[in-house]
Amino acid sequence: MRCSSSPLRRLPQVLLVVAASAAALASPGGAAATLWPNVPEQIARALTSGDASERRLAATRVGELAPETAIGLIQRGMSDPDVEVRLHLAGAAVRFRMPRAGDVVIEWLGEGDARLRLAACDVIRAAPTDRSVVALGRVLGDPDPHVRLAAAAAMGAAGLPDAVSPLLGHLDDAAPEVRAEVARALGRIGDARAVVPLIGKVQDSVPEVRKSTARALGELGDPRAVSALLLALQDASQDVRVEAVTALGRLRSDDATSAIADLVTASPGAAGALPGARPSDSATSSNDVREAALRALGRIGSEAAVKALLAALAKDNPAAPRSAVRDALVSAGGAAVPALIAALAAAPSANTAAGAALVLGDLKAREALPALARGMQRGVVPLRHGLRALGALGDPAALPGVLELLGDADPAVRAEAIRAATALLDPARPDGRAVDPARALLVDPATAPDEKVALVQLLGRTGSPRAQAVLLPLATTRAVPLRLAVIEALGAARAAGKLGVAVDAALLAALDDESADVRLRAAIALSRVAGPGSARPLLQRLTVAAEQDRGALGIALSGALSRADDADDGSDAGGAGEGKAARDASGKGLVHEIASAIASAPDAARDALLEGLGRMPGQAAGAALARMASAAPIDDRRKIAEALAGHPEAAPALRKLAGDPDPGVRANAVWSLGAAGDKDALPLLLPLLKDPDAAVAGNAAGAIGRVAGRAGQPARVAAALCAALPDARPYVRANALAGLTVAGARCDGAAARDLLARDPAEAVRFAAADHLARSGADDDRRALARCAAEDRNAAVAGRCAHAAPPRAPLGAAAAEDVVVFVVPFDAGRGGSVRDAPAPRAPFALVRADGLMRLGVADRRGELFERGAPRGPIRLAVPAPLVK
Repeated sequence: MRCSSSPLRRLPQVLLVVAASAAALASPGGAAATLWPNVPEQIARALTSGDASERRLAATRVGELAPETAIGLIQRGMSDPDVEVRLHLAGAAVRFRMPRAGDVVIEWLGEGDARLRLAACDVIRAAPTDRSVVALGRVLGDPDPHVRLAAAAAMGAAGLPDAVSPLLGHLDDAAPEVRAEVARALGRIGDARAVVPLIGKVQDSVPEVRKSTARALGELGDPRAVSALLLALQDASQDVRVEAVTALGRLRSDDATSAIADLVTASPGAAGALPGARPSDSATSSNDVREAALRALGRIGSEAAVKALLAALAKDNPAAPRSAVRDALVSAGGAAVPALIAALAAAPSANTAAGAALVLGDLKAREALPALARGMQRGVVPLRHGLRALGALGDPAALPGVLELLGDADPAVRAEAIRAATALLDPARPDGRAVDPARALLVDPATAPDEKVALVQLLGRTGSPRAQAVLLPLATTRAVPLRLAVIEALGAARAAGKLGVAVDAALLAALDDESADVRLRAAIALSRVAGPGSARPLLQRLTVAAEQDRGALGIALSGALSRADDADDGSDAGGAGEGKAARDASGKGLVHEIASAIASAPDAARDALLEGLGRMPGQAAGAALARMASAAPIDDRRKIAEALAGHPEAAPALRKLAGDPDPGVRANAVWSLGAAGDKDALPLLLPLLKDPDAAVAGNAAGAIGRVAGRAGQPARVAAALCAALPDARPYVRANALAGLTVAGARCDGAAARDLLARDPAEAVRFAAADHLARSGADDDRRALARCAAEDRNAAVAGRCAHAAPPRAPLGAAAAEDVVVFVVPFDAGRGGSVRDAPAPRAPFALVRADGLMRLGVADRRGELFERGAPRGPIRLAVPAPLVK
């Protein structure tokens, strides 16, 4: 069984459906595997047995132990006289990333058994020290080529400048694979002393060596390599040519632009070859060479490079969703904008004009708006592509021109105009300019049903009260797709006064619809826009609803309560004073009603009500949650700990819950302290980095980063988070890195680069890529480039290639509340997905800022994430299943 790790589909603003592995449905907070208390003692005793077979068996089980126990046993057993025992323990040392393990195995480098020498190289690669890396120099002359290769790989991974001289002495190794690895190692180390010797290997007789040499020269970034790399562009091996052109792009050598441009225009097989070289049997094609050349021109970004890319647009297909030519121009950035605008002002071909327009849109080049508009008016820019570009441009000033084309005779143009107008609107900034033309088309009998649905979505994006007045009569239309679109559009923005009351009434009525899809969509809409007057009707419905409707009603009530307070009397018409009077007369406010309902509500409703109190503003709601926490059952305490994230004034209750015996409660409380706590919470959070439960420790790392980032105290937490980077639990390491990133802190040395290069966990390498991307240092950029080219996981390599640049701290406008349902996915049963969320399912949710929240879902199979940064949210394997 495994977990899906694909990006998750975001539904309207507050609802997100998540798939998780059915295997994840272990007991909350439980470990992936448990050992009897006497097992560690048995393994330790067996490792000292006089029977070699007993010691071997024990060595194979060391990996099952807790890190602190296993590392001590490994250190004592590494001198065992039996080779098999030592080999097993070496593998465990690599797995646990045993500190200074490299020094322990230095003596193995002189052993007669090649397996031990190989194992020593692997251990040093996983846990290098200066002394052990230097000791590898003598192994570069080992009689076994596999040992020599492993030694070169370990020296390159360590990145120690002292390794350069020994490596240079073995550039002419008899084994081609060793020569290639030596070249790779020199590129990783990045020392300029390697440039000239490597230039001499560009014409090695073996393609793999030439390929590694070209890549290394690109990593070294020295312009002295340009001439040799230009020669490599004529290599018979397509692999070598790809690496050579990529290296020239990394060098940003404008002197190479002409030769690279020739690769873009050359037909397959047109390029020359080195005399006497044999054709490569690689799967790399001439088209791969062309795409690498395009990327290189984009990186160079000079006037000549942009000119070559513009010429390539003439043969490009603008209808394709992605294009290597367009991607290259986008990577050239602002340097390409003047040339693109000038191309539109001339008389370009249709392909060139369409491609130039699309690139300008992707670059968000608002200064290009006049040129785009004129190009479309002159017929130079095809309307479909021009509209697509205007939508991507994101400039509201483009809206009038787009709206003029809503009634175009061409259905494809109309569809693109609707999409562009929808993209240019934001419900948070009401804009009524699109209402009248959209309404005219909506009531036109000739408008196709699918266009009506798109027009309704457009009206929802306007955020205009006039749009909602148009939509309200359609809320009961018989066409289900249109009715669903109308309900969603009504939930796009909150209307004021009587119109808001009418919208709420229409959505409340939709909760009684016979279609489950309509009921769910209405609940989502109510969660986003329902006024405080809807809270009591929803509360009444929730307490008496059928089981299948409680989930939807809980979503609606939770959202409605986020806009209510204890003074609300159930009527939007009354003022605050009237509401307070009503409360005082009865002696009960809305908070009291919810708390009373919780006492007798069924489990599914209890979680919805607790979540609603958490989202409800005002101290009364937080105080009610804090009171309930003291005597609540475990499931309630978990939900209360999550809900208190919205009530900073109740931080003392969260601190108490952070010491709860149940790890699920502690995990939620710690995470909530990250949202609601101030710098005074740090003394409590810092020791929790060592909590025995991975979810608690991982959440503590994320919470520490968030608190320190808000308080502007990165130095206060850097040492503790850096000390967590060697933790044996992958998610603790990952969140420690993400916490450092969020806090704006760094560790001394190359800790993050080391994790990016060597950590076995994908989550850790993802976090390391994001951390290094915010640095801008040359060493960090080289590490990211190396990861992009070499990481064994395509997703991690892609993250390294496109890691996010530094950005300002997220504000309230860049965050949103998100509801997540954990739906089991079982790869062992043909990839089937259950039809309902799983109660108390372990989860690992990775936010757009890289922080990972760990824990267990509530009794509905749901979790609520307050203030999640806008952007993609993805699912990771739950912590109990991670090795």
